[in-house]
Amino acid sequence: MTNIVLPKFKLATDFSRELRSNVEKYFRESKISKFATPSLKVKAVILLVSFFGAYFSILFLGMSWWAILLTCVLMGLAKAGIGMGLMHDANHGSFSKNKTVNKIFGHTADILGVSSNNWINQHNRLHHTYTNIYEHDEDVHGKGLFRFTKDAPRNKIHKFQHVYWALFYGFLTLGWFFADFTKYGEYRKKGLNKAKGFAIVKEYGEMVFFKLIFIAYMIVIPTLVLDFSLWQVLIGAFVVEFVAGWILAVIFSLAHVVDKFDLSNHDKFDGTSEDEWTVHQIHNTFDFAVKNKALTWYCGGLNYQVIHHLFPNISHAHYPKLYEIVKETALKHGINYQEFNTFREAFISHLVFLRKLGSPQIA
Repeated sequence: MTNIVLPKFKLATDFSRELRSNVEKYFRESKISKFATPSLKVKAVILLVSFFGAYFSILFLGMSWWAILLTCVLMGLAKAGIGMGLMHDANHGSFSKNKTVNKIFGHTADILGVSSNNWINQHNRLHHTYTNIYEHDEDVHGKGLFRFTKDAPRNKIHKFQHVYWALFYGFLTLGWFFADFTKYGEYRKKGLNKAKGFAIVKEYGEMVFFKLIFIAYMIVIPTLVLDFSLWQVLIGAFVVEFVAGWILAVIFSLAHVVDKFDLSNHDKFDGTSEDEWTVHQIHNTFDFAVKNKALTWYCGGLNYQVIHHLFPNISHAHYPKLYEIVKETALKHGINYQEFNTFREAFISHLVFLRKLGSPQIA
């Protein structure tokens, strides 16, 4: 086993110490829990009922093909919502103070076709720690199809990535489903997964078990129950995954792959950050549309992405208040807090950035 060689950050400064002190003070004086509020628990129920309610409606209500297609879209919307608003918090340990509860709801990832074990390694341990650092943060590794950072090599096809993104973003969750089998071994080689002996068999067996459950309820059962052929059922399953994947890919992109990065003065990463970890997160993460309450509800507070990266172990129910604290502390220390006022502004910035990174002038 070879341990991954990781980037280095500068030591913590007065800014990060004061920031964490201010946040702790807020919870201490407010006498509130850092975990999910009752309203978030209600939201979790709504999302789960929406997904599985839509699923059973397709099976048993005798719907027409076009109604089923629309219901598949609803399932995709609900699946993305579950991922952002429930699974995400649970696998960060912020949904409940009870680790068992977090574990149970963290398994919603597995039920929806994605290994929670791999997700924690990729998202919590790599993306959150080494945000936007190429070859360490897999979220900015475009697998040759996309160029999300200047550090990535440019291919001729990238000239058109600001056009074809609309198609390929929808394959995100399908990619996760199939990649899980190889990713498990990769994370072990990198030293991220330290399971030994029977624990390895248990984890891999658990992953296979949940994959079979997913295939059973998404493909096998509908094929047996509905008066549709296998290829028609596969189309329905594809619609669910495409909608969910597209939404998740877009929400991530608006927080990390946008045109506010100054490419003209951006040197390739040499292994050591000029910033401490806290400042690195702020410099490489963007909030967007934080005043849009409907968007905040649906995407699990991920439009408060700066806050999430600084305090991933705190439930997104508290992000609006932490947003005020972080902005005020950052301003005091002369640190630029980056955000877009609207979803539209962030979305356009992402597309512009894709076009720039695909240009031969940005090498």
